[in-house]
Amino acid sequence: MDPVTHTLLGLAVGEAFFRPRLGRRAVTVSAWAANLPDIDALVLLTGDPGAVMLRRSFGHSLVLLPLWIAALTWIFKKKYDDMDARDLATIIAVNCAGHLFLDLINSFGVQLFWPFSLMRPELATIFIVDLALVGFLAAPHLARLKGSWRPHLGELCQTALVAVAFYLAMAFSARQYALSLLARETGGKGFQYAFPEPLGAHRWRGVVKEKDGWKVYLVDVGRGTVEPRLTLADDGDSPPALAARRTPFGERLMTFFKAPAWTVTPKPGGGWTASVYDLRFVSLVLPRPAPFEYEFPVAAGGSAAEPRGVRIW
Repeated sequence: MDPVTHTLLGLAVGEAFFRPRLGRRAVTVSAWAANLPDIDALVLLTGDPGAVMLRRSFGHSLVLLPLWIAALTWIFKKKYDDMDARDLATIIAVNCAGHLFLDLINSFGVQLFWPFSLMRPELATIFIVDLALVGFLAAPHLARLKGSWRPHLGELCQTALVAVAFYLAMAFSARQYALSLLARETGGKGFQYAFPEPLGAHRWRGVVKEKDGWKVYLVDVGRGTVEPRLTLADDGDSPPALAARRTPFGERLMTFFKAPAWTVTPKPGGGWTASVYDLRFVSLVLPRPAPFEYEFPVAAGGSAAEPRGVRIW
């Protein structure tokens, strides 16, 4: 999720469960801890085309997370030397768990066992920025504008967290319904997936892999409709694309992409360009080019090089 949502969750957890016993400082620790796993976002500053594949990796890894928790506990113990280290570690661990949960329920995925596994599990339940989720978590703090409600902020945050739980359960159920609608429309054959669209959990992007390409549908669970939107040829099995996939970069990229769409175009001087992007990042609701698109130059002899033309955002 985005940093605003993570921070709001940390504030809610701190106010609801830790402030009554440990004071306002517990809320400060919660807010910082709720963003701790995003330490791996620093890789994006390198400008490396493959940096995005390290997002949600070492900072989110269950293998390394205890080290980050211990480090942040040590830092806050220096600042709040009268607080028990066990209390600090508990606050930080709980908020890190909340961070991982929010990241798991959108479609970007989390490398929970990095570096031992590059698997990127995800539940694809809500879009990476969900305005309803932000609204639920922000509501208790907006209520502070009314003085009579301010003493009950902890109770309001508890209510907000319950509302979030119900909303996420509804979104998960909506996704299962979207998958069933998609299977009914297409016969349920081959690879099928439903990715969340922005601006509400009622619309989903259904992708279906067919023999020669992809079909993309807009699934509206509120109306119970499945609308064909895109038909894309896929050159993923062509020799130039296979050559690109066999490069070290291509092998890493295929652990990141969920529904890769390949296009191979000949170059005037000979050889090909093998381009690929992931359909999970192509919104049908918001008009924008696909992010994370990579172009591999492939020589006439069939050897592929590292990608050059790259569109990250």
